[in-house]
Amino acid sequence: MRKILYFFPVLFSVLILVNNGAAQTVTSEMNSTTLVAQGDNNTLLSPKADYYAGVYKITGAALRTALHDLIKGHTSVGYSGLWTAYKTTDVKPNGKIWDIYSDVPGGTPPYEYTPGTNQCGNYSGEGSCYNREHTWCQSWMGSTEPASSDLFHIYPTDGYVNGRRSNYNYGTVSAPTWTSKNGSKLGPCTYPGFSGTAFEPIDEYKGDLARSAFYFSCRYYTEDGAFSTSDGTNKSDLLTWYANMLYDWSVKDTVSAKEKSRNDLAYGFQKNRNPFIDHPEFAAEIWKSTMAPSVVSVTQSGSNAIVIDFSRLLDSTSAKAVENYVSTVTPSSVQWGVNNDYSKVLVTYPALATGTDYSVRLKSFKSINAIAMNDTTISFHTSGVSAITEQAKVPTTFSLKQNFPNPFNPSTEIQFGLQEAGNVTLRIYDILGNLVNELVNQRMAAGTHTVSFTADNLSAGVYYYRLQVGNETQTKKMVLMK
Repeated sequence: MRKILYFFPVLFSVLILVNNGAAQTVTSEMNSTTLVAQGDNNTLLSPKADYYAGVYKITGAALRTALHDLIKGHTSVGYSGLWTAYKTTDVKPNGKIWDIYSDVPGGTPPYEYTPGTNQCGNYSGEGSCYNREHTWCQSWMGSTEPASSDLFHIYPTDGYVNGRRSNYNYGTVSAPTWTSKNGSKLGPCTYPGFSGTAFEPIDEYKGDLARSAFYFSCRYYTEDGAFSTSDGTNKSDLLTWYANMLYDWSVKDTVSAKEKSRNDLAYGFQKNRNPFIDHPEFAAEIWKSTMAPSVVSVTQSGSNAIVIDFSRLLDSTSAKAVENYVSTVTPSSVQWGVNNDYSKVLVTYPALATGTDYSVRLKSFKSINAIAMNDTTISFHTSGVSAITEQAKVPTTFSLKQNFPNPFNPSTEIQFGLQEAGNVTLRIYDILGNLVNELVNQRMAAGTHTVSFTADNLSAGVYYYRLQVGNETQTKKMVLMK
């Protein structure tokens, strides 16, 4: 008998219209969602809910203080201990060091480093060795501990490129005086507010570096007596132009699977986390607290609900008012906060027909500190529930192998081949269609790829792995035995 795995719609098209702005089209990927009772509401339980229990629903300087108190006093690995940590926190799926200054997402890097065997040392040019890049430069913080050995802002990068970056701030560069082999640039900054020399990484890692700076600014807030200044910082503070640019970067380059994994792994060493990876909305609450909220994305939750993600924490009264969601279908309930993220609302309807267009006008919304949002209309199309079997149509752009070993305990490998570079997701689901793990979510180069999956925390049973490349998908079954 064939096993059938049910998924909710794969693509959910959304048109967001602002009353005084241009239309914006957003496409979000949807997965089935399990709702769990918590208190008086139905909410999506967050695995890190307890970690942030004391910092929700706060804005401005109070939030920065609360985050500092949460993440301070971490366990330092020490400067030499960074080498050891990198073997865990910064290794690509192929076993090489994840060097953000040489990596070419979806392409072939000009060089790669083996963990532990290519440490600097001396270098004569790109590709010689990797060292420890302080994204918040040591000269800005007086080489003080534990800041000078904090994993959350220190990455393994090519020694030569690190040297060319020197002590310059990050910035946008349109006329570079020097360009690295992966396209990172050095030259005059073109971002408003600063025109001196700056270093611009490739787009794929701008958000990573922005969130590292946000972390540093909170972690060492009020502990910066020995810190100095730079063209973008004053002790642990971000100057206005620098904060604006980093926030722009964080919005354009959203949190990746790589960052989530690194955050978890670094927590294993330091026993603290980067809050701006777990809760990106915190950045706006600290550095953009006068900005009006806007709609970031809309995703479907189950068959009769949508989750609307906003750029800022929302005022609870306006967010929970059913009358503020004007449509031909009236919501049966509105939940303020999803995964304890109060920049998201879960809107549940009595019924949503499949394959149907809906429009909802959001009115009278405010941020948590009472900044009014423009009335905004979101239009979305539901695609219905689709059944995917192991015998699904074979894609033409990739091949998916059966995992090996199968059955397995506790680890197995999944191999797939790409005929050309593309955006790839590889996810694990239980027999009910609930997402239990995301192994890959990034652009990958053409060729054969092998991904390991360890199921230490899962119960024995049947699971499915689903590969999506572009608009094509394939699903296979695997069995975990314990």
